[in-house]
Amino acid sequence: MEGKLRLIVALVALAIVVGGAFAFFPIINGSLAPWYGPVVAEDEVQLALWVDGNLPHGTLFAADLFACEMLTATARVVCSVGGAWELADRANQRFFDNEKAFIAESPREAWDIFREYGVKYAFTSSRKGFYGYGYKDAPLEKFADGNYFEFVRAVGSARVYRVKEKVSGEEVSRMSVS
Repeated sequence: MEGKLRLIVALVALAIVVGGAFAFFPIINGSLAPWYGPVVAEDEVQLALWVDGNLPHGTLFAADLFACEMLTATARVVCSVGGAWELADRANQRFFDNEKAFIAESPREAWDIFREYGVKYAFTSSRKGFYGYGYKDAPLEKFADGNYFEFVRAVGSARVYRVKEKVSGEEVSRMSVS
């Protein structure tokens, strides 16, 4: 009888563990979902190939981490994050500022940050971006504000915007962080 009781207790405990795992899997799956698929989309690669053939190599872009890695390899440009980021001056601050620019609601705030770092182009996509500290949705409509950004090219949901040198007639001095 004691053996049956132990077996029943063990099976109930196993059922609780398995049931709990199934109950929490959607929550865990939701937070990990971006890691299950490609980290860049095919349209982003196609746009990067266009960048390679049409914009100067070595130009500074801003994008999420994985788009930056792809841009660096495919389009031969420099990016705000990615590459040997651990060798960059103030790497953690760069990641924080890159994420802040993309997550910002305000086009002016994003523009100010990009100008501080000398960013010439912003590369965007409708997928969730890994801008510095985790996957996040970014309000990309700010890049349509013609006071701060100029649309350059689109392939699917991937877009390139030029960061304007000045805003509405105000002269802005070039700041660059090494």
